Amino acid sequence: MKKILSVSITVLVFIALYSCSQSHKESDAFQISDMVVDSIGRPTDPVYESVQGELGERKFIRTADLKFKVNKVEDAVIDIENKTRAFGGFVNLSRLKNIILDSTNVSINQDSSLQTIHYVTEGYLVLRVPDYRMDSLLTILNPLSTLLLSREIHADDVRIQMLVNQLSNQRAIRTSHRMVHDIDTKGKKLSEIEEAEKTREGAEESADNAKISNLTLNDAVKFSTISIEIYQDPGIRHTGMVRETRINEYQSPFLSQLSDSFANGWQLLKDIIIALTRFWSVFVLCLLAYFVFIKYFQAVKQIKTDG
Repeated sequence: MKKILSVSITVLVFIALYSCSQSHKESDAFQISDMVVDSIGRPTDPVYESVQGELGERKFIRTADLKFKVNKVEDAVIDIENKTRAFGGFVNLSRLKNIILDSTNVSINQDSSLQTIHYVTEGYLVLRVPDYRMDSLLTILNPLSTLLLSREIHADDVRIQMLVNQLSNQRAIRTSHRMVHDIDTKGKKLSEIEEAEKTREGAEESADNAKISNLTLNDAVKFSTISIEIYQDPGIRHTGMVRETRINEYQSPFLSQLSDSFANGWQLLKDIIIALTRFWSVFVLCLLAYFVFIKYFQAVKQIKTDG
């Protein structure tokens, strides 16, 4: 009996020791799993899920600025435009211009001259292409470049700004609804109603502005913008030109000119006489003044002689 009891006690001790070791292993495993989850951020954390749900996935506005040299600007501009349309994009701006550095004309014979023009050809394009196609378009444009001067790519995350606009829109809509309810239920005086209407219009305007801002950002996210400046080596153009022939103004014969001169002289004399006759009253006054002065001078002289 004692032997059976001792065996039973021994078996119970082994069972107790085995169960304790298993519980320690499970607790260690749970601790290790908790540490791993904490190190990467708990996906089941309610705060984490709330923040991620509000912000949503990242939204990038990507832009690229390129400047490079090509063999011929005219051909490169057409090629870039065609490739952009093939990738589902569109050309927002395309400008090509020739800048004249200097121009000279050299006479090569009596009737013609040679014009020499030194110029520089430049092109500027602004492209809008779906965001997922931007990298492919940039890659396919590389063979056009003979010398890459600059290449900049920017990616701006605007999801927070879009969330701010969304919240502003919601607040403005709630304010507008409250103002409409207050006007319908509490507005009595005309001045109060007018003031409330102005406040409501301001809230609606804020909501519209926030909505338009989000639409603009969303468009910029979906379609990336690529700005490209291209140029080529300076060119020289020689053009043969006909020299301008100097044409003298027609002149009448000598006798005709002499007759015209006499006629013009006679007309000038008549004009002088006519002009002088306009001042006849001045001449009469001067004549009267002269006679008065003579009479006065003679009278004074007579008095002196008598004296």
